[in-house]
Amino acid sequence: MRESVIREMTREAHKHDAINLSQGIPDEDETPPRVKQAAKDAIDTSSQYTITWGLPELRDAVAERYAEWKGVSYDPETEITITTGTSEGIVSTLLALCDPGDGVIYFEPTYESYIPAVQFAGGQPMPLDITDGLEIDANELRDAAEDASILILNHPHNPTGTVFSPSELEVIADVAAAEDLIVVTDEIYEHIVYTDDYVSPVEIDGLADRTVVCTGMSKTYSVTGWRVGFVLAPEPLSAELRKVHDYTSICAPTPFQQAGVEALSLPDDYYTDLAASYERRREMLYDGLRSVGLDPVKPDGAYYMLTRYPTDADDTEFALRLIREAGVAVVPGSSFYTEGTADWVRFTFSRNEATIEEAIARLDENRFW
Repeated sequence: MRESVIREMTREAHKHDAINLSQGIPDEDETPPRVKQAAKDAIDTSSQYTITWGLPELRDAVAERYAEWKGVSYDPETEITITTGTSEGIVSTLLALCDPGDGVIYFEPTYESYIPAVQFAGGQPMPLDITDGLEIDANELRDAAEDASILILNHPHNPTGTVFSPSELEVIADVAAAEDLIVVTDEIYEHIVYTDDYVSPVEIDGLADRTVVCTGMSKTYSVTGWRVGFVLAPEPLSAELRKVHDYTSICAPTPFQQAGVEALSLPDDYYTDLAASYERRREMLYDGLRSVGLDPVKPDGAYYMLTRYPTDADDTEFALRLIREAGVAVVPGSSFYTEGTADWVRFTFSRNEATIEEAIARLDENRFW
């Protein structure tokens, strides 16, 4: 198992004083002030363990908001678990529900942590490549599902920014029902979407009954270091993943759970403004990368931009040269595949507009491609 390349690129950025457009880290002032204040206040009153599966007030708030957003009801007592970040929620889910040798489907390029998570659980990785076209091949999925038990779906998708269409989600629902698959969805970017075609997988008929939804606070409220995840699942699945969660982390940080109650009380226009802000930055980065001779793909969701480059260098070599010579950190595309190399890198536009503008200026002034 390899270490995280994303975090390695962040360390390289620090070492070379590069602008970090590799890891999806927002700027500190992106966090809503009232949410940050709620965390500060909670330190004085709420610094001990919560119930293992989370602060009751937070589980109630999650249930209420997700019923509004997705039209699916979850019992906060038995079907919602607060985890130590979305990543822990995914790992706990796989450790609980994946037996050794079970086939686990995921779409490549894929968020890099899914690969070791499957390894931890003893599962059999079954990557399906969507690099060309960024679409799900229904026939390929049906064939793979015959030998699989679990499907991981990142939606919106990291690293490509793809938002799968309702018809693609319906195919997934049909295949999952036909082959009795458990679907694990990572929906951490659910509020960072730039298309009207986005729907949550659990809004597709029948899919919620076999789906574990993993999401959380990190991206929506710009608190990636607080490590508060939400896992929503039917009671039989929830009961199993809670056992693993209990023994891996006991509970998520209590003050930040308290702040989560405040976060989920924010008005609807907060989410509209959030998406609009990132859409402006998306346009800035897209136009800037094109202006310096790179070939970006404009995403429909999340805050990453797959970008091809006009040299014969492998992706890791190109990424390291960008850090050391141009002063801008990115992630080599190969880190998003189970094996092999890639001919692209990933930029993030999670940073503020001034930082993105400075990064483009550095790329322009230090162009080596």
